[in-house]
Amino acid sequence: MKIGYITKEDPNDIKAYSGTHYSMYQALKKNFDEVVPLGPLDHWYKYGVKIRGKFLSKLSGKVYKYQYSIALAKKNAAILQKKIEAEKPDILFGSLVSPEVAYLKTDIPLYLTSDATFPRLNLLHKSHKNLMSESFRNAMFLEKKAFQKAKRLIVPLHWLADSAIQDYDIDESKIDVIPYGPNLFDFHDENNIDSLIQERMKSRTLNLLFIGKDWEQKGGPKALEVTSFLNKLGIESKLKVLGCSPKIKHPYLEVLGFLDKHIPDEYAKLTSLFEKSHFFILPTKAECVGMSFIEAASFGLPAIGTNVGGVPEAVLDGKTGYTFDLDAHPQKIAETIKKAWEDKSAYRSMSQKAYLHYIERMNWENWGKKVREVVLS
Repeated sequence: MKIGYITKEDPNDIKAYSGTHYSMYQALKKNFDEVVPLGPLDHWYKYGVKIRGKFLSKLSGKVYKYQYSIALAKKNAAILQKKIEAEKPDILFGSLVSPEVAYLKTDIPLYLTSDATFPRLNLLHKSHKNLMSESFRNAMFLEKKAFQKAKRLIVPLHWLADSAIQDYDIDESKIDVIPYGPNLFDFHDENNIDSLIQERMKSRTLNLLFIGKDWEQKGGPKALEVTSFLNKLGIESKLKVLGCSPKIKHPYLEVLGFLDKHIPDEYAKLTSLFEKSHFFILPTKAECVGMSFIEAASFGLPAIGTNVGGVPEAVLDGKTGYTFDLDAHPQKIAETIKKAWEDKSAYRSMSQKAYLHYIERMNWENWGKKVREVVLS
């Protein structure tokens, strides 16, 4: 069976969309006879749409999202149509391409996956707030049209399946929930994980790991408050920050900036931080799939998150970590961490369950096999 893999970016680029397209591509290749990339998708027309959008945004004071231009969607569909006619795949699999496939005209079965729906993005992310009415209408129209066109939707979260059902009236029987995996390159086996956990538990200092590009939106200030309360409670603690560089000096804060996982030395430093940390903490205000939570689980690292978006599906409260409401007081979170850390048997069990959650559900090998089952059913 020949798969036509549709992405906006080049799926051979391991940096594209944080590596998700690449990871999917590898998983599909392991489970199907042939997978041909039909991306990247690009057209000069988008620059005209961008210029128009900037002009309209300036006039209105609202955000124009050029990605949801109807005219651009038609242009991309036409480009895609030619690629499909040239390659003649048996099925089409599209990743994060709802606008691009909405106007596609083909009888070839189309399967779609996405890490978010537009209504969920609009609900949570500041990048999708204050939109022009045109962008809002177009986004809803294009995504619904794409979802209706697809033979099946394969989404990583029940939270997104619910959105497809509630916001677009997609039949539940048409949707499969298959979690994504971590965008990393090598993983520990069960024996190594147990050794890592045992080694962590010898540490006098409790290391909390925070990874996020947006210090404020990802809950950095609260994570630092939690760290401060832990120290007040007698637990010597340190917050290690990756992905951003907040201009803060604090005795319990260590800012490490950005590490590029595609540079061997920096990747080694990243994995070392996962291995030597005791909790992953991200009190985020907005999150869809929560890839960092999945990556933490692959190291048997319990996570502290919030009850937003897909976090409660990545972090099983009380089992693989803890999730809190957005308004939870930092002291309450610190007290919960302190209790879990001081009960070494409970901490070890939680770490093992985090790893099992990754092994049993949140990995690309599982994703590829499940996608194959769906396609062949």
